Amino acid sequence: MTLQMKNIVKKTSTLLLAGFLMGAATGCDDFLDLNPKDTRTEDNFYKTQADATEALIGVYDVLQWNTVNGFHPTPMVLDILSDDAYSAGQPSSEPNLLQMDRHQILTTNGEVAGLWRKHFIGISRANTLLSRIQGIDAPDDFKKRAIAEAKFLRAHFYLDLVRLFENVPLILAPQSPSEYNQPQATPKAVYDQIALDLMEAMPDLPASDLRASMGRATRWAAKGLLAKTYLFYKGVYGQDLQAGTTAITAPVALQHLNDIITSSGHTLLPNYADNFKRANEFSVEAVWEISYSDENPWWDWGYVQGGEGNMQPQQQGPRIKNTAIENYLAGWSTGIPTQELYDAFEANDPRRDATILAETELVGGKDNLNIGYQHTGYFSQKYTTAKEYAPSAGQLELNWGNNYRAIRFSDVLLMASELMVMTGTGDAKAPLTRVRARVGLAPVDATLDNIYRERRVELALEGHRYWDLLRRGTAAAAAAITVNRTTLPANYEGNLGDFNLQFNSARRGFLPIPQSELDLSAGVLKPNPGY
Repeated sequence: MTLQMKNIVKKTSTLLLAGFLMGAATGCDDFLDLNPKDTRTEDNFYKTQADATEALIGVYDVLQWNTVNGFHPTPMVLDILSDDAYSAGQPSSEPNLLQMDRHQILTTNGEVAGLWRKHFIGISRANTLLSRIQGIDAPDDFKKRAIAEAKFLRAHFYLDLVRLFENVPLILAPQSPSEYNQPQATPKAVYDQIALDLMEAMPDLPASDLRASMGRATRWAAKGLLAKTYLFYKGVYGQDLQAGTTAITAPVALQHLNDIITSSGHTLLPNYADNFKRANEFSVEAVWEISYSDENPWWDWGYVQGGEGNMQPQQQGPRIKNTAIENYLAGWSTGIPTQELYDAFEANDPRRDATILAETELVGGKDNLNIGYQHTGYFSQKYTTAKEYAPSAGQLELNWGNNYRAIRFSDVLLMASELMVMTGTGDAKAPLTRVRARVGLAPVDATLDNIYRERRVELALEGHRYWDLLRRGTAAAAAAITVNRTTLPANYEGNLGDFNLQFNSARRGFLPIPQSELDLSAGVLKPNPGY
């Protein structure tokens, strides 16, 4: 987002908290006692195009929230749940992430509650805008695009929510207090609504790149998200989607990906590592990004999500002692890569160095590190405390501006290859070869095993691996995530048992419905299986 857009968010955040959150499905009680800090209310706010713009940016703002309760950047949480990263850090300060790492998650887990609340807040804000937009004095073309963006964002929030929790309420309109306690919908109803929102949004979203759209949703982002929705639902539930009267089948999802490949102007950057440089935010490879910034300095630890910073780099950065001699500032060494991920790369694959920072690469080596829990000797190179991203002002930890590259063009190519294999159509090897050729690797056959293997290394530490494991089935997820070591790799430090994990197959990889929500619902919400 531009600085102007971010300033709009700042000026409206109090209004949005006091008003929009009242429509959330569950967990709203803490907000009911907020004293208004703005003279504007829902009744006098939704009048002008400027009002609608502020409201829309307020929906986008929730995408950045990684600290609603604890510290839970979604991509990092997903990597910890997978076989690509340990929770690491310090278990005394981040016990909820350690529960996720070990798949021993309690219903009282604070980060789980934070993820639930974040996504319903975003959904609530989108619902409120959609319910008010037609009454706003603004041109029709503005309204159409605002509606399309709000539907894209609602689909975005619901997709992460339903993939995390599976059984969630489906809320499509603002709720009065008497309506807050809603039952869970079937997963099919939620996924079909996601598909419908994305299909309805596409015609009125710009067919532009993210730089031209100033970081706001594009038609290509919606097409990519629809393909992700389809592949996960088809993998986990074995069914197609229904977007209103339109069936979303594998050929339909593939066509949307082919549209991106042939018509969007997106392509691969020549150098893989450049994807994660500051200069390449909203690059030609970025189909969808979540924007962060240090342009509005923030200091408040009590309300971290009030800023525009990304907590993930701070959490994942190495625990440097003397930062003066390194290219990194001191982080918390959370979500550190596993030996299994390191070994998944072919020996001559340059993506390994672009993905994983080994302690041996530091100027001061291991001696310049404070050793954290579950130390593997590896750190994320993609989302880290690199000095080129060092905040210029504000509290250091709260102002990292690293954008999250949510859908890259290489992801689109690999999804297309997978769907070609599934449908038996097209040249499935061509997009897979294109991804490998970028990093100088020879072609391989386009089998599902090879495509999944390529997805792991191409998209490593970007939050995709866990979804890919779940959609291959509970047995595949359990086989990958469960670790029973008898010895530790040479670069690991800690007790043997700290590195052994057991996937809980009874829970099928889904998080628990937060206990606070179960209690508030008085039996309307049901616990997820296995909890």
